[in-house]
Amino acid sequence: MKTKFPIHTTLSADAIKVLERYEKELGAKNVVLEKALLNLDSTRFKAKLDTQNIDRIIKRVTTGIPGMDDFLEGGFPKGFAVIVTGPPGTGKTTFSMQYLMEGVKNGERCIFFSFEERAQQLVQHFARFGWDVGKFIDDGYLEIFGISMLTSEEMMEIIDSHKPERVVFDSMNVLTAPSDFRTSTSWRGLHRLLKKNQTTAILVTEKSHGIEVKEYDDFDFLGDGVVFLDFIQTNDIDTTPMPVMAVQKMRATRVDHTPQPFRFTNNGIAKYRALNIPSKVLQDRIEKRRAERLGGGMSLDEV
Repeated sequence: MKTKFPIHTTLSADAIKVLERYEKELGAKNVVLEKALLNLDSTRFKAKLDTQNIDRIIKRVTTGIPGMDDFLEGGFPKGFAVIVTGPPGTGKTTFSMQYLMEGVKNGERCIFFSFEERAQQLVQHFARFGWDVGKFIDDGYLEIFGISMLTSEEMMEIIDSHKPERVVFDSMNVLTAPSDFRTSTSWRGLHRLLKKNQTTAILVTEKSHGIEVKEYDDFDFLGDGVVFLDFIQTNDIDTTPMPVMAVQKMRATRVDHTPQPFRFTNNGIAKYRALNIPSKVLQDRIEKRRAERLGGGMSLDEV
């Protein structure tokens, strides 16, 4: 006698009893029926994509960085996970805080998960730029979790409960290694939740090299966008490095990848592309840094 196929359908218990009765009477002749039922049942695994009702207009989330939205067709696409990266001390946390403050000022719920700083330190950091975070926290628009020891599951519960429009994770390198990031089941669950809720997130990551090095990690590949912050010496007379940012990647957006200068002020990051320095000057400086790095005995593979 042929081996019985297991009954694996969404039929009711009564229907299964009927099949089992016929199997006792007819041997394995219900195999064809079971296969037919399985094929019908498998349709529940097929994605039902209604292309006619998909919004063709990409909604944008303003960044809070003056002038930057003009170069992003209005801001980050809603629901994107944007990597903000660069060497230490280049303004990644300030950029992220300013992004959240733009949200709370617009009446949006925001969450800041820090894996390196205490909540008190973060509040002090906010206050330095004149941002009254206490009011926004009291009003329920901002939640800050400092030196977060939360698991990804706990963060998912918080996000699912608060339903924030904006979230910052600072820094992802503390949460997971870049090589484990794309295959991590815990992160994939968190990533799916952000996408489901259309939450626009900033993932702060760390680089041990400058913008002149064309080297990317798994954070960069998975992110919908990548913004690189760095310092560049713009001329040989004034040796003071100038902060620059470059949008290296932004899906569904036309972008200028050339690094653009900005300034730190008492109110945060000042106007993007505020200083009248030709793009070629910055690009030449980056090329010079790259050449110096190679001339120092490093191979192209190391770069």
